[in-house]
Amino acid sequence: MDELKVDTQAIINAYNEGQSMSAIGRTFGMYASAVERILKKHNVELRHDQKKKGSFYVQDGEKLIEWAKAQGRLVTKAELAKVAGTKRLSPSYFEKYPELGQYVKTYEQQSNSEYVKQLHNWLQENNIFYKPNDKTKLGVTVDVLLLEDYSNIALQVDEKPQCISKKKYEEMMKTKLKRATEKGIAILFLNKEHFECLDDIKPLIDAFKK
Repeated sequence: MDELKVDTQAIINAYNEGQSMSAIGRTFGMYASAVERILKKHNVELRHDQKKKGSFYVQDGEKLIEWAKAQGRLVTKAELAKVAGTKRLSPSYFEKYPELGQYVKTYEQQSNSEYVKQLHNWLQENNIFYKPNDKTKLGVTVDVLLLEDYSNIALQVDEKPQCISKKKYEEMMKTKLKRATEKGIAILFLNKEHFECLDDIKPLIDAFKK
């Protein structure tokens, strides 16, 4: 998003008044990561940079997102539940705050976290809305389910993690492809060559655009 088209000072004021980056993003029609870039560019001290790493009680997903980002790594759902003060994190957190999913470690993503992070950043830079770690459409998790005009497309990093056997990995990919076909969703498998220039996948995505 072109920073010249947004009220930068209004964003800074809203943050300094206590609003979260996610809330500001919804107000100005951008991702929380774009809000963060604007704040950093203008040398605004971020609240999650002021906090020590550790658990604190939260009641909403926006604060949970800020905590997860402050860890500087992928976190587990068990950690998030502890931070939220519950035994088990409700799936509603991820429905209401889909951005939260990009900071959560999944079994399959342990070795592919850098690819997944790169993919999320690219989608945000191109203003393509998505849900990370989505399981609702296919019944099995895909790295990214695109939304709005691209809502019939899913993206999956196709690089076998070290923690999974080749046989099990191939079965998982076949299941995802089968489920996608049954649901009428185009699933694009991305290997490490795609990540050398993610801009090259834009025509592929546009080809399946509604």
